[in-house]
Amino acid sequence: MKTNSPTLLLAALPLALALGACSPDKTNNPTVGANSSTSDTSTSSSVTTNATSADTSSSTMGQKVDNAVANAKTDIASASDQTGKTLDDAAITASVKTDILKDADLSVLKIDVDTKDGVVTLNGLANTEDAKTRATRLASGVKGVKEVHNNLTVKPA
Repeated sequence: MKTNSPTLLLAALPLALALGACSPDKTNNPTVGANSSTSDTSTSSSVTTNATSADTSSSTMGQKVDNAVANAKTDIASASDQTGKTLDDAAITASVKTDILKDADLSVLKIDVDTKDGVVTLNGLANTEDAKTRATRLASGVKGVKEVHNNLTVKPA
C-alpha cells in the first residue's frame, strides 16, 4: 500500500500537538537543576492550595445549597399549612351558610359568617332569640369548628 506523504504528515500533526501539550521531559529541559526543583515545589504547592481552595469552596457551596433546600422545605410546609387552614376556613364558612340556608327561621342574607382558624363569627340579624341560639348550634355542629362567636342581634322581622 502506497501512502501519500502530505496525508501522513497531516495525520501525525494532531498527535504531535497533543504530545507537545504534555509536561516537558526534565532531561531535555535547560532549566533542570536547583531552580527547577524550587519551581516544581512552588507549582506543587500552588496546585495543592488551589485544590484545597476548590474543596473548601465546593464544601461551602454545598452547605449553602443544603441550607437553601432546607429553607425552601420549611417555606413550602408553612405555605401549605396556611393554604390548608384557608381552605378549611372557607369550607367551614360554606357549610355554616348552607346549614343556615336550610333553616326556615334563619336568613342567610341577614347573617354574615366569617371563619378564621376554625373560629366562626356570626354577625347580623336573627328574628327570635331561639333562632339566634339555633344559629350557634348549627355553626358548632360543623366539622372543624373550634368556637362560635354569636354577635347576632335579635330583631323581629
